[in-house]
Amino acid sequence: MKTKNVSQKQPSINCSRSPTKTSQWKMRSTSGVFAQLTSAQINELKESFTLLDKNGNGVIEKEDLQAMLISLGQDSSTSDISYMLSLMPSPLNFAAYLTFFSTHLSAISPREEIIDAFRTFDENNSGKVNLNELKDALMTMGSRMSEEQVNNALKRFVSGNYILYRDLVNALAGTEEQKNNT
Repeated sequence: MKTKNVSQKQPSINCSRSPTKTSQWKMRSTSGVFAQLTSAQINELKESFTLLDKNGNGVIEKEDLQAMLISLGQDSSTSDISYMLSLMPSPLNFAAYLTFFSTHLSAISPREEIIDAFRTFDENNSGKVNLNELKDALMTMGSRMSEEQVNNALKRFVSGNYILYRDLVNALAGTEEQKNNT
């Protein structure tokens, strides 16, 4: 049996451009960190990105930040803007903007995710979790807390040997009524 030599054409990559002193290329890995954002959060970030990108070139530049600060009545000194830009990836396109803000947004998950996490400890669906089980989890899993930190964080929510987790969630994430009024 004769085999035919089939070669697949590989896409060519243009590497003729090299970094300059003023424009150093940074190696970035795709983190997928913004995959945890909701579509509503992504839409809000897209709107804010579009507002900041005054010239519409798809990149937020020094001039864009300066215009934003001036419109807010803030100091728009070159050193402040340079510092702000140094904290962000360069160039600051929409993907980099999403990644930057998703890593700097509040660490607290949306309300239902917090409640679902507590439900894993609530075998009877009573709205309560065993205090000792929760303390043990907080002191041994994830970002471990000391016993003193756990006691201080939970003391307002203790009822006997249980934690009323909906009260705790309301304290962490606000009540639904508070969220709807903002």
